[in-house]
Amino acid sequence: MDVRVADAKIYSFESELIVVGLFVPAQITSELKAIDEKLHGAIAHVLKRKEFEGEYGQNRLISTLDKIPAKNILLLGLGKKEDASLEMLRKAAGASAKIVRDYCGVTDYATALHQLEVPGTTLESRSQAVAEGSWLGAYQYLKYRTVERQKIKSITKVTLLGGVESAVHKGVIIAECACLVRDLANEPASNRHPKELADVAKEQEKLGVKVAVHDKKSIEQLGLTALLAVSRGSVHEPRFVIMEYNGGGKKVAIVGKGITFDSGGLDIKTDEGMLTMKHDMCGAATVIATVRAAALLKLKVNLIGVFASTENMPGMDAYKPGDIIRTYSGKTIEVANTDAEGRVVLSDALAYTEKNFKPEMMVDLATLTGACVVALGGVCAGVMGTNQDLISKLLESGTATGERLWQLPFFREYHEQIKSEFADVRNLGIIRREAGAITAGAFLAAFVEKTPWAHLDIAGTSWSECDIDYTKKGGTGFGVRLLVHFLERA
Repeated sequence: MDVRVADAKIYSFESELIVVGLFVPAQITSELKAIDEKLHGAIAHVLKRKEFEGEYGQNRLISTLDKIPAKNILLLGLGKKEDASLEMLRKAAGASAKIVRDYCGVTDYATALHQLEVPGTTLESRSQAVAEGSWLGAYQYLKYRTVERQKIKSITKVTLLGGVESAVHKGVIIAECACLVRDLANEPASNRHPKELADVAKEQEKLGVKVAVHDKKSIEQLGLTALLAVSRGSVHEPRFVIMEYNGGGKKVAIVGKGITFDSGGLDIKTDEGMLTMKHDMCGAATVIATVRAAALLKLKVNLIGVFASTENMPGMDAYKPGDIIRTYSGKTIEVANTDAEGRVVLSDALAYTEKNFKPEMMVDLATLTGACVVALGGVCAGVMGTNQDLISKLLESGTATGERLWQLPFFREYHEQIKSEFADVRNLGIIRREAGAITAGAFLAAFVEKTPWAHLDIAGTSWSECDIDYTKKGGTGFGVRLLVHFLERA
């Protein structure tokens, strides 16, 4: 898809369709007035009859009858102006891409959404948001669609009238990287094992990123015994991947959970619980995509991206409830439940990253707990950690980019719940079904010594069952916008 900028006005640009946004109450702007005069009052007539009032999500297609170069004007409702934000524009751009494609049958269109005045924003920031939303909204995963593939329309070009070219370019890069996460999440687990996930990371070398991929033998030599323990039930060997982008500035590490399929292991999930577990590697995918974005945008940061990848399967040699694992850090884990495997592999990844790279700050992302989904749903991700300044910066980036976070408490009592009588820690809280997202974070904290660290539980935000705004059912790509914004200010 091509997203570009044209230095043109609505009334002079030749296009199959132009998207124009209006707030409540819908009123003709000065530019629309000039157009409406050429259309003999067609827009004013629609507004007068209250066929379109500007309510959020409302839309109305108006044919120009060749009175202006554009063939159609799509009026898009944006709701109340006082509620407007960059995220609203991003969502509106995503929604309009779907409307244009699915209901208007148009694949090449223009938009003027970014031209709307939104308090606290600039034309540059609005151009980036609309570019992101348009790309994300136009996203389709059609790799395995065969029967009606030829009938499915796809957006080929979006033109921002009077947009800021550098901002549009940046927005496209960020959205493209988020869609890489979507592609990896949507890919069937039968075709995307740890090796294939590592291969995608390896592809980033062409951008100047240093990538080290460790296979099972190398993982054994490194002493990543927790990762090896979880991998024992699968016929597919694990991978441990380290990506290094050196752009100057602070040294920041991002660490991801890369479970390419989670059956639950011997504590096996139900069929319903297993259905979407191909996306249990979204933390790792976000690490890959964020490092890619940093390289493409030439961010001024020294970024280390690390992920541990394996399947969690109930094979003949699968790790078992009651097992005790000696980890890379030297600490031991009592396996209270094999379906709490993500935190086990992250224990090695976090400890290894801290010891060998000594980052100034470290953030991990993981589709870690169903408890976080129950608490927060898919609206925002949970965040907790050991450094409030780091957490506050992540919260700010979440608000700024629309990838919102909610800080969860991290009191000492939660850390007490992961203590074990037989090992240093247990991989499940003592009181089952209580504070599961927080005790999972407390478990991870046991493997971080001194580095300022934050944990993002993206279990609810990485996958969507809805097709709305710029989101489509499947992987969401959550975290890339947030992390890029954070890294720019690290």
